[in-house]
Amino acid sequence: MPTATVTAVRTSWPRRSVQSQILAAGLRHTVKPTLVAWSFVPSVIWPSRILDRAAEHLPAPDGSTVERVRLGECGAEWIVGPGVDVRKKDRAVLYLHGGALVTCSLATHRRLVAYVSHATDAPALNVDFRMMPQVTVEHMVADCLSGYRWLLAQGYAADRICVVGDSAGGFLAFLTAIAIRDEGLPMPAGLVGMSPLLDLGTERKEASPYNDRCDVFSVRACRGLARFTAAVDAQHEVVGPRVSPIDADLTGLPPVLIQIGSREILRSECEEMVDLLAASGVPASLQVWKGQVHVFQAAGCVLPEGRDAVREVGTFVRGLGAPHAVAS
Repeated sequence: MPTATVTAVRTSWPRRSVQSQILAAGLRHTVKPTLVAWSFVPSVIWPSRILDRAAEHLPAPDGSTVERVRLGECGAEWIVGPGVDVRKKDRAVLYLHGGALVTCSLATHRRLVAYVSHATDAPALNVDFRMMPQVTVEHMVADCLSGYRWLLAQGYAADRICVVGDSAGGFLAFLTAIAIRDEGLPMPAGLVGMSPLLDLGTERKEASPYNDRCDVFSVRACRGLARFTAAVDAQHEVVGPRVSPIDADLTGLPPVLIQIGSREILRSECEEMVDLLAASGVPASLQVWKGQVHVFQAAGCVLPEGRDAVREVGTFVRGLGAPHAVAS
């Protein structure tokens, strides 16, 4: 039976604050050259360790609660944002953090996850999946699946769970949904990708009209990540070519929302992805935010656009179905 094609929805958000201009300039002159330097020696993870240690001192937003959870091979945090009534058990978020599959942690994303929890009116499980070079992408997806199964075991219906990921966490969000489908588990209600990485390859990024305008990533940095991933795969004796979400079978996935900054090097593949999803019969929406940097939602404490984008995520998640209570 042929797949019914749907039309991808695209919207543009034109507003650009002074704060976002300052942030973009700062990242362009600090983070971007740092990532270029890392690309020459990608086996060295020193920038990540500094970032992770510094983030340990960042508290969760006022009114949030954070509880440690143990999954099969990794840990997680159960985060309840301000004003969320966890007793209702009518909705939950599985959150997968970004960091190029090599960096960031529960601590770096704790505040963003709490804001997402508040906006979606749902508690969120922030998964501390294992990362390269200790493991491969397959191990990371297994950890994310453990988080999904944990939510199901807590009594959350699959059609009330939304998988949300930023950057490389968006990459894992799609692969996790594909794994859920392929394993015959009940599908989640939806997927959200905030500046998602959709292709570990570099050809699309090299051809992107935004590759020299991005405030965070350069083509050289993307090549460094691709080489590093290939080296990790070789170290772990991974057999066969690696398939990124954008080249995978997308049929049967739940509704998708993707948010991207207008100058990001990842914009072209996000635009291609929503068209591929629609062609596969998956309702897909793309929001392009003018002048915003990679995962600008994480700077919502200073960026009005970041706050607005997280609210849009909340609107999407809350609209995925009529809430219904489940047994405790």
